[in-house]
Amino acid sequence: MRARESRGHRRRLTAALVATAIAGAAVVAYGARAVEQPEPPMLAASEVQGGDSPAGGHMESADPKPQGEAPVAVFIGDSYTTGQNTPLEGVGFTERLAELRGWEPVNLAVSGTGYAKSHDLSWCPAGGCVAYPGVIADALAADPDVVVVSGGRNDAGLDLRIVGPAIDRFYHDLRSAFPTEEIIVTSPIWSDGPPPPELEPIQERVERAAARIGAQHVDLGGLFRHRPELITDDGIHPTADGLLLMADRIDARLDALAAAD
Repeated sequence: MRARESRGHRRRLTAALVATAIAGAAVVAYGARAVEQPEPPMLAASEVQGGDSPAGGHMESADPKPQGEAPVAVFIGDSYTTGQNTPLEGVGFTERLAELRGWEPVNLAVSGTGYAKSHDLSWCPAGGCVAYPGVIADALAADPDVVVVSGGRNDAGLDLRIVGPAIDRFYHDLRSAFPTEEIIVTSPIWSDGPPPPELEPIQERVERAAARIGAQHVDLGGLFRHRPELITDDGIHPTADGLLLMADRIDARLDALAAAD
């Protein structure tokens, strides 16, 4: 079994980061506008492993899982990850991908959220459901071996001066929280119609931020472009078949990345 004391130590070290992220998400939710800030220093996995933690304390290495125990994969994302308006609601593409990869999935995705975008749903706490940075604490509690981040389309309506730094900070904090775990990032994708022009710089920012921390970036391209049969009647969300296609495409791309190494 993993060294739980090490994970508890890590949670204490990242508590300040998480609190800061939640506060930043709340500012975005209330429509505040920000100016571009200098990009935070990015930590590659090789820079964090075996070194000092961001808080200055030594990060203990975790023991490997017992042979035969499925790796835990935490998913952070939006309605494309929850499977909104489909028979797979609450599951999305996560269980199919987990089955293909041999993982035990934990789906922490929240509809309507993004790297900077919060969402005010009826069951959310005051101030709305937090954006991706606010999910890091729950991801830590799941004690994962793999973290999968998908989404970003909900940030397309926000000022890039807010979204860009939010993406950079999120991945910096995510790698700080998970210095040795595998991190997989999918590109933000649109439905069957043409994506808005503001999605492209978000896609590029996500790819760059993922590269800085040594995460695997999976480019899904225009997965649903000109495929209206894979989009529900709301014109936004993938159908169950569309979600299964997402899982299959991510799995195939991960295999291709592994083969190229």
